Amino acid sequence: MNPVRVRFIRDGLVGQYGDVLGGNGPGAALRGLKILDVGCGGGILAESLARLGAQVTAIDAGAANIAIARAHAELDPDLVKNLKYEAVTAEELVERGETFDCVTSLEVIEHVTDPLEFTKSIAKLVKPKGALFVSTINRTARSFAFAILAAERVLGLVPPGTHQFSKFLTPGEIAMMAGHANCEMVELAGMVYDPLRNKWSLSSDTQINFIAHCVKSS
Repeated sequence: MNPVRVRFIRDGLVGQYGDVLGGNGPGAALRGLKILDVGCGGGILAESLARLGAQVTAIDAGAANIAIARAHAELDPDLVKNLKYEAVTAEELVERGETFDCVTSLEVIEHVTDPLEFTKSIAKLVKPKGALFVSTINRTARSFAFAILAAERVLGLVPPGTHQFSKFLTPGEIAMMAGHANCEMVELAGMVYDPLRNKWSLSSDTQINFIAHCVKSS
């Protein structure tokens, strides 16, 4: 899934910031941008964005996740100069007064206690006219069948109980919460898995996984 998420984010940021970015080379597409990844886990997205030239700060409340992410990043010396990990919460960064050109939070919001307050918190970290990217799982019959029945109970791809269907969020709910956080959803895409090719692709089908690009007002 990560390659299609990265492509959506890269293309969205190039469209939004293209006139101020550093270049067209493989490591320059996002050069000049300061990006925060909230709930970074093992750092797979953060590393990808750093390799595109952005200055990336990646945070996770779990110190163990940060330790794993740091250890993996140390295997690539090129990441040292523009990738930083911290075991802190978004709320702590808000208190420190930090802001970023772009904030990403992927597959996180469906696990928090209060998604609206979470959205407001991470939006406070976005500069005026900056970007916010959120991905999650839609609340549909298909998402229940695939994300819970198949992934958790049949195939064992993730531990049972990882997801709660009641905490899945629709694109409309994400747009509403973004609006309450002074952001407007400007683009939406589904992410669809093809088991025959073992490949993810972007799609207009948002019935299961989807990703949204929002822009903060001034």
